[in-house]
Amino acid sequence: MLKKIAKGYKKYFSSAAKVLLLLAACTLLGAAIVYPLWFFATSSPAAYTITTLIIIALILSFLLIKKIKKAGITASLLTAARILTVILGLYAAIELVLHGKRFLALPVLFLMIIVYGVLTFGREKK
Repeated sequence: MLKKIAKGYKKYFSSAAKVLLLLAACTLLGAAIVYPLWFFATSSPAAYTITTLIIIALILSFLLIKKIKKAGITASLLTAARILTVILGLYAAIELVLHGKRFLALPVLFLMIIVYGVLTFGREKK
């Protein structure tokens, strides 16, 4: 019986030690990644910003090219047209409201909804 209890405790402490080692490894790895980034960001903010924007642009370009290859150029352009319709329509409406032309914002929103509907539902599916 004593042997069984010792074996149980050994298993328990072994699991606890594995959890503590994993926690320590994650902490060290996190510090090894974060500290150089923090140092770079605080010592040269302009270079860090440019580097970060370039990395984000490269990732977005890669994802966009991958999506275009998968869906095709026509479907991708149609999706881009839908997104631009909504963004530009909302932008124009907000600008009109901020400049005190609230009544002109309503037709812009209505036109945005119509154009989006034509782009989404008005085309024949192949």
